[in-house]
Amino acid sequence: MTMPLPPVRRRRARPGLITVAVLAAVAVTAAILHFRPASGQAPGLPPPRPTSNTEGRVPARTPGSPAAGTVSTTGWRAVALDGALLPASPQAGPRQGPWPVAAGYADTPQGAVLAAIGIAVRASGQLGPDIFGVTIRTQVTGPGAAAMLAAARQDYAQASAQHRPASPGGPAGPLTASPRAFRLMSFTAAAAAIQVLAAAAGTQAVVLELHVRWLGGDWRLLAPPSGNLADAAVRPATLAGFQALPGR
Repeated sequence: MTMPLPPVRRRRARPGLITVAVLAAVAVTAAILHFRPASGQAPGLPPPRPTSNTEGRVPARTPGSPAAGTVSTTGWRAVALDGALLPASPQAGPRQGPWPVAAGYADTPQGAVLAAIGIAVRASGQLGPDIFGVTIRTQVTGPGAAAMLAAARQDYAQASAQHRPASPGGPAGPLTASPRAFRLMSFTAAAAAIQVLAAAAGTQAVVLELHVRWLGGDWRLLAPPSGNLADAAVRPATLAGFQALPGR
């Protein structure tokens, strides 16, 4: 998973960080949101779907069963992070941060979406070990967490060769892409799946599917076995159901 999400890499070959911003960390050669397609323009986003109730929450469901639907983004704002924009909410979080960690998300559909995007972006190697190190160690779970940390370190080394950090451990160049929209795929009080649409100017959009788990009183991003969130990045066949993020 630039979004400020981790840089976007191609599935069959690990690309180098791109200088043009991509939704991947969003903005150097190759990375989750740093996915740079061969050609095409980033598609426009459809307006958010009307909510089915006054609160805009996901439809009612049997306790414990997953549900998907339109999420209320009322009160959300865009927060700048090294050149990229991340969504935040006074009610749903993050309540801690923004430096070096953004944490404290509500156990609601809104909180799950905000956590998935925020953690994925902050796990980007381009942001530097002062951010991605503590983010991955404290906010990423699953057997692929160690691989994600190793990949972020490698990405940072590559990015630093092109953009010398202003301070030790600091960002290696500004992020130039951000997440544009999202779609809640499923939600329970214990787990959620969110698709995130990301693209940099002059590139086609890609969709990343992020999974979060409620552990220890907060949402944690589930690392894929490979540690690379961009492994499952795909070009969207349709934008139906995606909700635009603030600032987009």
